[in-house]
Amino acid sequence: MTETFVSSYSTCSNNCRTVVFFFAGVLTYRNNFEDAASEIALRYPNAKIVVIFPYGMANGIAGSSLIHLLARQLTQVGYDLVREQSRRVVNAGQIIREHAADTDQLILIGHSAGGVVAYKAGLHLEEKYDFRGIHVFAVGCPKFYLKDIPYNERFTYITGQNPDRITRIGSWRKPGSRVYRGSPGREIQLDFNPHHQGWRFHASYFLKSVWMDSNEAFHTNSVDLVSKIHELYPGN
Repeated sequence: MTETFVSSYSTCSNNCRTVVFFFAGVLTYRNNFEDAASEIALRYPNAKIVVIFPYGMANGIAGSSLIHLLARQLTQVGYDLVREQSRRVVNAGQIIREHAADTDQLILIGHSAGGVVAYKAGLHLEEKYDFRGIHVFAVGCPKFYLKDIPYNERFTYITGQNPDRITRIGSWRKPGSRVYRGSPGREIQLDFNPHHQGWRFHASYFLKSVWMDSNEAFHTNSVDLVSKIHELYPGN
């Protein structure tokens, strides 16, 4: 079940210049994007920030129920990876239309499988409702077949310096296909907190995870990530 809420870091509620949507992947909790949302608010004035959980939240779920939730979510992710559209994509598109019908700048930021839904929801809005200028950022996302279309020019794929097993899943191009031969407009590798390994690394892209590099300069995952997004798309 798709769940959503407007972040408390929003600086606008109606007729907003910028609307930013975060899309969650599997086993994600309500506060996962709040550190990044606070950075969005600093860089994009007059912005509404909305968080979408296409596969539902993991809050309040534990034990065997958490295992059942993960199994259901993984099945849904597998469907979304290979289909052009799903109920989750359509639901996300409807939520975007409700919050961003008249905005000047629309930014979709997806984490893990949420990146798949973000990309496809944006494409759905462009094709069916004539939305224009949507910018999509997928972070730590599995790869999926892409058509070679102009929309991809506004699709940025971001990974980290450590091997992330999720980003090894899938491919952009379908072997032998004359249709699915596309790729993201940009593929970027950023440095994130190297002390996180494995699943912790995958889960930490949007968190306020502070670390020091070899030059003794301090970094924060959420700050560095949102800074890069703003650098690539500062808006109007």
